[in-house]
Amino acid sequence: MVEIGETVHNSPVRRRAPVANLWYGILPAVVLMAGFFVVPIGYTVGLSFTGADHGGLTLSNYVTFFTNDRFTDALVRSVLLASAAVVLASVIAYPLAWFLTYAAHPRRRLLLLFLLIAPFWTSFTIRAFSWQLVLSDSGVIAFALAKILGQPVALGFLYTMSASVFGLALFGIMLITLTIFSVMVTIDPRLLEANRDLGGSEWRGFLEIVLPLSFPGWIIGAVLTFIICVGDYAVPTLLGGGFKPVLAQLMLSTLKGTYDLPMAATFAAVLMGVVLVSAMPLALVRRQVRLQV
Repeated sequence: MVEIGETVHNSPVRRRAPVANLWYGILPAVVLMAGFFVVPIGYTVGLSFTGADHGGLTLSNYVTFFTNDRFTDALVRSVLLASAAVVLASVIAYPLAWFLTYAAHPRRRLLLLFLLIAPFWTSFTIRAFSWQLVLSDSGVIAFALAKILGQPVALGFLYTMSASVFGLALFGIMLITLTIFSVMVTIDPRLLEANRDLGGSEWRGFLEIVLPLSFPGWIIGAVLTFIICVGDYAVPTLLGGGFKPVLAQLMLSTLKGTYDLPMAATFAAVLMGVVLVSAMPLALVRRQVRLQV
């Protein structure tokens, strides 16, 4: 018999890893990442430091970019467009996530999530083109308003920056709602019950309990939405009309027009820099989760 607390020295227990060498398991992923992600990005960044004749390293492309008002305006426009889409999507996504978590019946929650995700099973370009037909002056909305008011109605909404924000925010609503909802469902409901027992309102419970605890989910959704929107080409072209081009449109026009690969690579490198900077708030999520643990 072995007493409790007594150490057994004659029967060592050896634990073997499921795989003899863990690198065997992740090696295919590393090869894929290197071949289809790291190498193309490295080539693009390197190409941005070459001249039009591809001879020698130079900063002339970046000097041209940051001294050309048309290019810098397109960069600022891309950032503002993506930021506005994130703000609009967040304002709508938080009530939706709250409803799915605390108001919707558990049996209907799966159906509601399906209805939220289902429209996004189609192509991004097809959805943008569909909204182009809806928002045009001869579309469904204008036709319905004309029937109600008894006279033709010109919306004047299509081919504006507002239309681009609207189209991008539609995708952000789905993404941010899902990331917030995934965190909200993990919040202990006893915290909200304690808030009500102490005389707190639903609004106070949201501000002091749900909002801080769901903040990591919002950050993840907002960053992902911004990354997708800042480099999007379809929505600013189909809904915005391209009258005030974003950086992705200038990059494509450069490739189709002068086929200046180094300059197009510079556009791509600048966009990648913006994406890297926008991903920095994810460090806040990691820090907050670590503090909670």
